[in-house]
Amino acid sequence: INRDTRFSADKTPYKTYLDMMFWLGEGRSRDKAGYFFRMTPTTLHLGAGKHGFDKAQLRAWREAVADDARGAGVVAAIGKVQGAGDYEIGGEHYKRVPRGYDAEHPRADLLRYSALWVGREVPLPDAVYSASLLDLVIEQFQTMAPVADWLAAEVIG
Repeated sequence: INRDTRFSADKTPYKTYLDMMFWLGEGRSRDKAGYFFRMTPTTLHLGAGKHGFDKAQLRAWREAVADDARGAGVVAAIGKVQGAGDYEIGGEHYKRVPRGYDAEHPRADLLRYSALWVGREVPLPDAVYSASLLDLVIEQFQTMAPVADWLAAEVIG
């Protein structure tokens, strides 16, 4: 948690924020989709999804997005979250559609992603000083669940 600052001129803490991840399924957290919580002195950031696909997951992601039925599912999951409020969609990485996929594909924009997550950053709410923080976090995670659930079912496994 702390770094040894006894002999260092820089006495600032190693981290000035609190991070937590709640992953879906068994196995290592970095291999799974899940829910993210970050609290800084001034903001609360909540998210769901995965911040980076490994090679096998990236291949599964692209196959799922390119498939008509499964691709429509991710679009619906993202739409459901966006329809619930002001949520950021992240994970876009590549400038072009990967080789082997049609640049005119209806979901070509999603084929450029190397991860998928949704999130919201807000000024630190008063709820962080009370037990109601748990209710706030659960409500936000439930709103973002369609994306995490779709990834767990279709890409991560």
